[in-house]
Amino acid sequence: MKPLLTLVLLGLALPIHAGGAPVEPETLLENLARSTGCRPLAPLTRHTLADAAAFEPGEARILTEYGFHDLSRQKLGCRGRSLEIQIYRMVDTPAAYGLFTLYRKSDSRVPEGFPRLAEESDRWVAFAQSRFYVRIRRPALPGGRAAALEAGRFLAQALPADWALPSLVDYLPREHRVPGSEVFFMGHRALSLRLPMGREDLFGLAHGAEALLADYRPHNGSARILLMSYPTQQLAGKYLQSGYRELMRLHPDWQVFYKREGPLVVMVLDSSDPEIASSFLDKISYVSSVSWDPKAEPLSVGRMMLSVFLYVGAVIAITMVAGLGFGLLRLLISWLFPGKIFDREETYEVIRLNLPPPR
Repeated sequence: MKPLLTLVLLGLALPIHAGGAPVEPETLLENLARSTGCRPLAPLTRHTLADAAAFEPGEARILTEYGFHDLSRQKLGCRGRSLEIQIYRMVDTPAAYGLFTLYRKSDSRVPEGFPRLAEESDRWVAFAQSRFYVRIRRPALPGGRAAALEAGRFLAQALPADWALPSLVDYLPREHRVPGSEVFFMGHRALSLRLPMGREDLFGLAHGAEALLADYRPHNGSARILLMSYPTQQLAGKYLQSGYRELMRLHPDWQVFYKREGPLVVMVLDSSDPEIASSFLDKISYVSSVSWDPKAEPLSVGRMMLSVFLYVGAVIAITMVAGLGFGLLRLLISWLFPGKIFDREETYEVIRLNLPPPR
């Protein structure tokens, strides 16, 4: 007993591995300062959606659509340059991916040394990793780019490696796609930043739908593909018809080609050539997958009858064993206590009602 108790106490005393512990931006920035020699220029501040002044006008609503947790900001001095680090903590990896694609600049470059999605512009270094979206504002002075890239690579390596792209990305054709043009949406406000659709939710994205927009440059023209995935095909059919009518009312000069396959809606925009639009529509198809569990396979008639007979036989066997056991118990009690419980000679009075027989 004592060795077992000792092992239990030792197990409780061991430190828990931090791999499954939640990642805190404060810890990340403290480790960054210790490892790279950066020094804090201002205290870290954390903002939620309740802090309206911490966000750009309309940004809070867009963050709500994606699924926002909090934003951590801090200014650091690295390599003699001032950097402002912004860490957006989202609810999951698709939300971080969507925010990265929404804020990505069209003229940005892809830096090296990042495990996942990253971009670099004249004033920013940004990347998405796990459920975090990180932006680093750098000065235009010499040395600012190197300091921002060093800080970004350290944070990317320190964040968890779990990553999953939305399933809609797999439906996009790869041929003639403009690199870095994909934008993932989880609400109509973010979609309206890229497509002028007014303030209304034309296609019902608020009902659990997701959208993905990408640009294409085929040899003889251009096009934009908008994919929308709905929880059910009934919602897809409903909002495709109503959304298309309202879109044509707002933009009567647009040429829009579309189709629906199950819960997936495909729209080709900005394409004046119907052949190009038809070719893109033919390349995208929805295939539903059904998983079959062999354990749930229906029983055959023969196997079912065998199971029935086995069950009846088991019930009969249990009944016989119970009866035999009761008989042996009675014999044993009669042998140990003769005439006291069974086969007694005494007679006992029985209360009788003495009711007359029916006439």
